[in-house]
Amino acid sequence: MGTVNIALKTFIENLGYEVALGPKPTARTLNIGVKYSPEMVCLPFKITLGDMFGALENGAEMLLFIGSGDWSCRYGYYGRIQCSILQKLGYEFKTLFIGSQNLKSIASNLFTMHNRSWTSVIKRFVYAFYITYHKSKLVDVVEEYARETRPYEINKGTASNLMQKYLSAIEGENSVAQLRILRTDIENDFSQIERNGTQAPLRIQLVGESYCVIEPFINFNVIEYLGNNGVLVKPFLTSHRWLYYHSIRKDEDKDFSKKRAKKLAQQYWAYGTGGEDQVSIGYTLHAAHEAYDGIIHLMPFCCMPETAALPAFESISKKHDIPFLNISLDEHTGTEGLYTRVEAFLDLLQWRRKKNLYVRR
Repeated sequence: MGTVNIALKTFIENLGYEVALGPKPTARTLNIGVKYSPEMVCLPFKITLGDMFGALENGAEMLLFIGSGDWSCRYGYYGRIQCSILQKLGYEFKTLFIGSQNLKSIASNLFTMHNRSWTSVIKRFVYAFYITYHKSKLVDVVEEYARETRPYEINKGTASNLMQKYLSAIEGENSVAQLRILRTDIENDFSQIERNGTQAPLRIQLVGESYCVIEPFINFNVIEYLGNNGVLVKPFLTSHRWLYYHSIRKDEDKDFSKKRAKKLAQQYWAYGTGGEDQVSIGYTLHAAHEAYDGIIHLMPFCCMPETAALPAFESISKKHDIPFLNISLDEHTGTEGLYTRVEAFLDLLQWRRKKNLYVRR
């Protein structure tokens, strides 16, 4: 999902495991996932199932899952269902579920692996967490630089190419000192990209289900697409923020925390029913208060929490006079259809700007 693999691979390798990554999501992995998944299950389930086929084909002996049934939506059960599907198809593998219920078994596994020495386990865990955090944070910095540069760059694609260059460099580093040097290089290189002089680009808040917002394959790289069309887009969630919030409940959003988002959303959505519904509503209200031009909401077809929350989004859009575009994604969604809807939405926002219908709320 997005660039989460860079951080997770680092963490697991520094604990002493060998990591066999599957291929990035492709049309092939999607087709495999669709073939063996229940028809009405959501798109993230289908894609990640296809990814697991790829990982097993690449020699993986153990599948690791974050979340193990302690979620309010169906996501927490996906790992077990996917394992059942794979086992019925004849695959043999071990599983490791990362969740609050099985921390003891994880610790026991590490204890046995490192010659039954808690000292060794603790040292490895502390360093693994330390280097992983710095890598993940730097990935977040690079992605933010790219998002904030694309609307202004003269030569389209420069920021995206620079981002890919530094993501590869970050992935290959295993020293915090070198990562700090790399951060300086990143800042210098992005500052040297030629700007076009745009003063006030359209600003769009991107909200919705986490996988649909973070994974570029599933959303057709809409963040890059919007940036290349002169839009300053702010996703409410990134790979880094998702990983650290769901692993240690550390909120890495320096501007507007999940706690504040949930509190702000309570007038429309009293509690979360699963996924990121309540948080998305809070960020939508925050964007309205901050005079964003519009909201784009990404969700999988059949996602129960996000579907249930749609009336709340529509009510906010009407009350605060902020345009709202909902995009439901499944295996039948195509690039042209999605981009056509986004282009029409951008035309509407530009028209509102010209007609002075854009007001501070």
